[in-house]
This record gives sequence, C-alpha cells and structure tokens, in this order.
Amino acid sequence: MKEKQSVKELQPYVVNPVVCSVKLDANEGNKDLFKDLIKDIGDDFYLNLYPDDNYTQLKEAIVNYIGCKIENISVGNGSSELLDLCVKTFVDTNELILSLDPTFSMYSIYAKIVNSRYIGAGEGNDFIINVDDVIKSIKENDPKLTIICNPNNPTGTIIKRDDVLRIVKSTDNVVIVDEAYMEFSNESVVDEIENYDNLIVVKTMSKAFSMAGIRTGYLIANEELVKTIEKVRPPYNLNSISALLATKALKQKDKMLSYVENLKVEREKIYEKLLDMGVKAYKSGANFVFFSSKVDNLAEKLIDNDVLIRKFGGKLDNYYRVTVGSPKENEAFLNAMKKIV
Repeated sequence: MKEKQSVKELQPYVVNPVVCSVKLDANEGNKDLFKDLIKDIGDDFYLNLYPDDNYTQLKEAIVNYIGCKIENISVGNGSSELLDLCVKTFVDTNELILSLDPTFSMYSIYAKIVNSRYIGAGEGNDFIINVDDVIKSIKENDPKLTIICNPNNPTGTIIKRDDVLRIVKSTDNVVIVDEAYMEFSNESVVDEIENYDNLIVVKTMSKAFSMAGIRTGYLIANEELVKTIEKVRPPYNLNSISALLATKALKQKDKMLSYVENLKVEREKIYEKLLDMGVKAYKSGANFVFFSSKVDNLAEKLIDNDVLIRKFGGKLDNYYRVTVGSPKENEAFLNAMKKIV
C-alpha cells in the first residue's frame, strides 16, 4: 500500500542513536530530580482500568501551578501531540502555517502531514527574532495558524512578552505560543489566555520538570478553544502512570524551581567559557546553549571524547546545541571542547 504524497516526501525527525556517557543532545533534565516519585506510585491507580479521560487530578495540579481554570486545560502525550492536534483542528489542506526561522523542525513536519503550506519568518541578526518582520509576514500571508516557540529552539532566543502579544493581536487566526522552555525564562503569556480569543499556550513536563520519559504536556487557552481541540483529541491519550507522576511532580514545584536556578548558573558558565575559547555562543533563555564552530567534524570529535551534543545541517551547518547538564557533565563537555578547539 502506497503512502499519501505528503508522507512520501516527508523527512522524519531523526533521534540520535549514538550512546555517550555524557548525553547533552536532547535538552533533557536532571535524571534524579523526581526519581523518587516512581517508588511512590503506591495504589493510586489500577492497571486494568482506562485512565480518567477528564484527567481531573492532573488538571487540578496544573490549575494550582498555572493559575487558570480546569476548563482552560487540555492534556496530551507530550506537548508534541497537542501541537499536532492543534494543526489537525485548525488547518485544512493548502492552508498556511507560519512560524519562526529557524525554529523547532517538527512544526513543518506537522504541516506537511496535513497537506498544508509552511513558511518561516522573523530571521534577524545573530538569531534575534525580528518581531516586526513576523507581523508583516502574518499580515501579508494571513496564516491559518501561527506557532511561536518562546524561548526559541534551537537558538535559545527570547521574545519579550509584549512582543508576543503584538503578534497575537496582529491576526484573528489562532496563535500558539510553545513555552516548552519558559520555566528557564520569564516572558510567559499564559496569564493572558482569557484576554485573547485566538491564544493557545503549550507547555511540557519534559524540560524544567525533567520528566521527558513520561511524555506529558498540556495546553492552556480560553474555554471555547479548548472545547474545539477536545473534539479532535483521542480518548485516553495519556496513560495513567504518566498522569499520576506529572500530578505528583507539579505539587513539588519548589524542587523544580531550585533546579532551574542552579541550571541558570551552569548555563552562564558554559556560555562564558565558550566565549573564552573563541567560540561564537549565543545568550540563551532555555536549558541549552547554541553556538557555532568552524572545527571540522566537531560533533564526531566530541563523541570520541564520550560527549554527545546536537549538530545541525543545511542553513545551520556548523551550528550546534549543547544541553546544560549536571556540573560534572558540563565540565566534561567544556574540557573536551578546550582540548578540540
């Protein structure tokens, strides 16, 4: 059986199969942060039963964390599923999705799967987002859906809150703000969801909460937008164990906030030491540092030193992204870089 044309032409998102003891390629968090929660599952659920499809306890924990209403929330199997659901909900064949350039590559893949069109905008000097260019492109192209990753992946660039709201105001169509990394910054617009009919904020447990393995995300929007998305969401899309672990972690946000503050210190250390080596590094509002290097086969040379980072190609050839890990992991990366550079 032949796949449809849009899938035939698709290039999949490839996960790096290389194994190194210092793994800093996927923006994962601290492996020990909520490790104890696994031991503390207890008898809070039954494996033979489907999950509560309303995910009431998880949503109550999100309400306490975010400060919204239960009716403002939809949960999913990672923020990736929720972004995919939004594309399927709001975008039809040949309609346009607009995002940043460069940004998270999955946005364009979601667009291709539903046979929609995709463009990037806002490319500025040193990867600083040109918000006026984004707004101009929205007005000229009238995208059915706009996706703004803030802080942006892979560059770490932050768009100021007021500028994000300028983008939201520039169109009547839906604007998604992907705040996967926002706990590492402070420009969230999640408190504005009731003030705009077209604003959706997507968040995740994968980054600041260090729980990428449970694949849990959530979106926050006004009640009407959530009702619309819920029409498309498949039942039981999040398993019981993930929902329970996310609920428990959200109730311990102080532990997450302490981890984030320590990470910011390590992030600045990596940034400054890369600059000291003569490496072009970029200020980051996320849990990684984006940098460029002309060293041939840098990623492969780091692998030879048992360190794995993310390398890019195409228009981002010679650009790299390193996750901010533990102090020991960060030191191993910096020592390897010093040796190579």
